[in-house]
Amino acid sequence: MSYSIRQYQAEDEHDVVALWNLCLPRDEISLNTFRRKVVLDPNFDSRGCYVAVGKKKIVAFLLSLCRHYPYFDVGMERGLGWITVFFVHPDWRRQGIATTIIEKSERFLAQNGVREIHISDYTPNYFIPGIDLDAHAEAHRFLRARGYVKLRNVYSMGRSLIDFSVSKEMMDRFRQLERGGFSVTVFEPRYTLRLLEFLRTNYPGDLYRVALDRLRENPECDEILVALRDDKVVGFSHFEEERFGPFGIDEVYGGRGLGPMLYYHTVEQMRKKGKHNLWLAWTTGRAKDFYHKVGLKVLRRHEIMKKVFD
Repeated sequence: MSYSIRQYQAEDEHDVVALWNLCLPRDEISLNTFRRKVVLDPNFDSRGCYVAVGKKKIVAFLLSLCRHYPYFDVGMERGLGWITVFFVHPDWRRQGIATTIIEKSERFLAQNGVREIHISDYTPNYFIPGIDLDAHAEAHRFLRARGYVKLRNVYSMGRSLIDFSVSKEMMDRFRQLERGGFSVTVFEPRYTLRLLEFLRTNYPGDLYRVALDRLRENPECDEILVALRDDKVVGFSHFEEERFGPFGIDEVYGGRGLGPMLYYHTVEQMRKKGKHNLWLAWTTGRAKDFYHKVGLKVLRRHEIMKKVFD
């Protein structure tokens, strides 16, 4: 079957979103989400966004990006680029479309100074935290054949909150922390400057951005919690509806139980606001082990992949 590949155009949006939801049913999006996270991303460049057309219909889509503007204190991340999503209509697979569209994106990124491509830990507007190893095994094999290798494994996790409880042992540990000057509280506007300073110092990328965005929407946001050492902010937790995170504490205070204390208080706030489930989009390494210990189970497995140009 013959096809052609061209740059994305504004009038493609309805067809692309419909194809997206057909090809990626685990990660469906709305038209407004597509507009907000693709076209309205400041780093969007139509020269790195492609569709394949066959029989006058869009049959594939790919979005690749590199930074044109610094991302808070993370900066420009020069030399790094991303392919955040790509898919081909099931009826048009094994026609060479994926190979051709990937090659186009690699050339575009290389021409913009990219020497390492990631799939797909781009912030702030990632869609899927890497290749879903269960749902998209074919795409995983395809990328490996194209020279992409594992950067790290990441996991989506979650749990029901209906049977949530805190053990007596954990409550005793929290009381010990309180006697040592630690506390956890729902955010209040008086903590704004201290919270933002903590995040810029300890988590200058996406955690800082999330807090800034939520507080711009609502300067009294009660879906943010802070951990305090006396009156100093030493931890941050956030949820939106049933989605938990981001979450982080000052590493200086790691291993004392402050992480569980902040987590459990956040869950209590979620329950007070009528949430029955908790899920987080992705985590890895020691953080995954932490969430497992507090009762979360793995829901999905992803692999962030990379390709380095010589």
